[in-house]
Amino acid sequence: MTDLEELVAREFFERSGFFIKRLHHAHAEPTPASNKTKGKAKEIRLHPTYLVQRDTGRTQNEPIGERFQLFSSDLGGLAVATVIFFGWNTPGLNLQVFQSGARYRSWIRNEVLPSYATSLDNALSKISIPVTPLRVVLLPGLPAVEPYRQECIDLLKSGGVDAMYSLRTLIESLVGQVHPRPEVATSTVAELIRLLKVYDLVRPPQMDLFEDL
Repeated sequence: MTDLEELVAREFFERSGFFIKRLHHAHAEPTPASNKTKGKAKEIRLHPTYLVQRDTGRTQNEPIGERFQLFSSDLGGLAVATVIFFGWNTPGLNLQVFQSGARYRSWIRNEVLPSYATSLDNALSKISIPVTPLRVVLLPGLPAVEPYRQECIDLLKSGGVDAMYSLRTLIESLVGQVHPRPEVATSTVAELIRLLKVYDLVRPPQMDLFEDL
């Protein structure tokens, strides 16, 4: 995940009343060699992982039911979560892969799931909290068409993911919250959105540019 994507994610959660604690940075970690690699260790990337906690001290997450992809309206029920970020600079991902349901599904299977499991195990070994956090993954999006969308969801669930947010959801939420007028306390992300609005470079119809594919 790029620095900008991480700033967007941090801004999204902090504006919604959460404390954010980074558990580890992104880096590559060798894993035990398998028979297929003939003795060569394969590197699994540890992705940026955060502990997200409600600033009111509430520790009980509300049930999400059958929902998997979450939106800003679901934040009210969230109290504690681990969030692992997979951005546009994740190995194997490009626009062509993102726009192909089959290739995006393969990317999730081959790149996201192994790194997610390793990142989560690494993060949980560093913290001690009295509750079980919701296990959330942040992805560029999900395929818009079936069966690829559901197949991606099923893969993520099989890998231990409880729920996901898309980068589009975060950006849409922030665009809706930031006003063109200067704010008393601002951030780099908020200031960028404010300037785009001042010059009419971001308007509601243009948010279609971020449509999940």
